[in-house]
Amino acid sequence: MGHTRKLGVKSLNVLYTLDNGFKVQLMVSLNSLIKKTKTELNIFIIFDGMNGDDYKNLKKRENNRVKITFLDAPKISNKLIPDRGAKSQFYRLYIPEIFSDYPEIERVLYIDSDSLIESSEIENIFELDMNSFAIAAAIDPWSAFYKSLFNLEKSTNMFNDGVFLINIKYWKDNKCSDKLEKLIETRNHFIQADQGLLNELIHGAFRILDPKYNVISSYFEMNYKELLCYRKPVKFYSKNQIQNAVKNPCIVHFTSTFLDNRPWQNGSEHPLKKIWIEEAKLCGVEIKKEKFGGKKPVLKKIFHVFPRNVSVFLFGLLQAYIRPIFLKIKLSLGGE
Repeated sequence: MGHTRKLGVKSLNVLYTLDNGFKVQLMVSLNSLIKKTKTELNIFIIFDGMNGDDYKNLKKRENNRVKITFLDAPKISNKLIPDRGAKSQFYRLYIPEIFSDYPEIERVLYIDSDSLIESSEIENIFELDMNSFAIAAAIDPWSAFYKSLFNLEKSTNMFNDGVFLINIKYWKDNKCSDKLEKLIETRNHFIQADQGLLNELIHGAFRILDPKYNVISSYFEMNYKELLCYRKPVKFYSKNQIQNAVKNPCIVHFTSTFLDNRPWQNGSEHPLKKIWIEEAKLCGVEIKKEKFGGKKPVLKKIFHVFPRNVSVFLFGLLQAYIRPIFLKIKLSLGGE
């Protein structure tokens, strides 16, 4: 696949992958990215279900500094059936293959469409020393029981792949794609979809980003003590790091939780909801409020029945111990 503009060494290369259900979120994230950066920006998009209007709305964001390129979806293993969400999330596993026609690109920053860029510090990610790492990402606070699902030791850090920088050269030099395919062949279920596979593959050997580069919703919903009680991470950021990330976020990642809705859903109480909605209005996109369905409303009601400290403790047991035990049983019954 050819391209007309020579991609500069100092340019920022960013990838989004999504299906039609997240096109409004993409537009908001894209606009915030463009507004908060000054360096030459190469934005690559894999968009399942894109129509002509979507294409025009995205392409008109281009200017002399910003180039938007649409890429074909990679061919993925037939075994990759997500336990949640769409198959487009698995495209992240194939970034080196996706950029095979761009040999000059050695680093790509992947960003989830449900993210909002709040600071120009996003440019600093591209300056990291990545010589010894395939990936740079923020720690995801998971318990030892949960880590065992991915054959990780309790002291091994896991990362959230809603935002991550990939070192394509290191990935290729260390034959990570071959190792990944072998890993896929040993699995019949994919807990946490692509994130679980990437964490098992990388096995904690990732460059740790400051949490301000991936501020998940839980950091806004719980204070530091509650977060430790609920998620029970073995190794994690300091209290000051999390507090600073919440006060001065660079990338806000609107992850799904049972305690609150995301800004585009009914009843959202996220503190950055108004900023997201205002950004959406500036984009000229129509916001259709989504309902908060499934079991989450029930869990939220149960959580608020008890005193907050009791609920955090009880739900922490469910999250850190009971849920991974059930998932472990599912894996054993289905085979690996």
